[in-house]
Amino acid sequence: MSEYRAFTIHFDEQQSARAVLVNARSDSQLVMAALGIDVPQPVLFVSGGASDMDSKDAGLIRAIVEEAIVDFAQKHDLAVIDGGTQAGVMQLLGEARQRRRATFPLIGVAPHPMVFYPNSPHKQGEVALQAGHSHFVLMQRGGWGHESQMIINLTRAISGGVKPMLVVLINGGKIAEQDIYLATTQGSSPVPVLVLDGSGRKADEVSTAVKTGKTSSRIIRAIVAGGAIDLVSLHDGVQGMRAKLAQHFGVQP
Repeated sequence: MSEYRAFTIHFDEQQSARAVLVNARSDSQLVMAALGIDVPQPVLFVSGGASDMDSKDAGLIRAIVEEAIVDFAQKHDLAVIDGGTQAGVMQLLGEARQRRRATFPLIGVAPHPMVFYPNSPHKQGEVALQAGHSHFVLMQRGGWGHESQMIINLTRAISGGVKPMLVVLINGGKIAEQDIYLATTQGSSPVPVLVLDGSGRKADEVSTAVKTGKTSSRIIRAIVAGGAIDLVSLHDGVQGMRAKLAQHFGVQP
């Protein structure tokens, strides 16, 4: 596997993560093998951010991430994928996983030139990798958004076509829009998407299009037409998210 360079990131004496450096053509099944992640298993990809929120909504999202998503992943043996950085929802996921001492795989996928970590070669990277993640898949080249196709490929590979898979969209901007476009318009069947309605930005644009059937965006129109889109309200809180996750993964909350 000459295209891979697997290594360990040591964040501190207690926390380390397995990482692999890949390119856009890397086989997603071989990437998982290089990381030592068993497949198939149920998988959840959390896409989006936490921008332009008031403190009340930010608090609700923090609770949903920790008390619904992280607890559900631990209880039901999910693998979770996100963007892996010390920012937004990705930071919330990693910090909650650490606080809960959870053991489910949390796989961060990011462009290597844009990030930094202890002893990393890219000191000019814009943002740190988040230390609560257990694994990282780092794209050798490219900027933000270059990782989207790999994330969707990994989501499908971990599922193996036999285990449930789901994207949760929280807030988010252009990259999150790209993520869910790829999830819902590629392949013979879309990756289902659960949109946190009321979380802002792209999540609310998609939820509005679903509820009204109207949007001025060609991309969102394609997402709604091609995808299995479900909605859960931010104000339904932790219990609402737990119930929707249980429904999609076919388990008890």
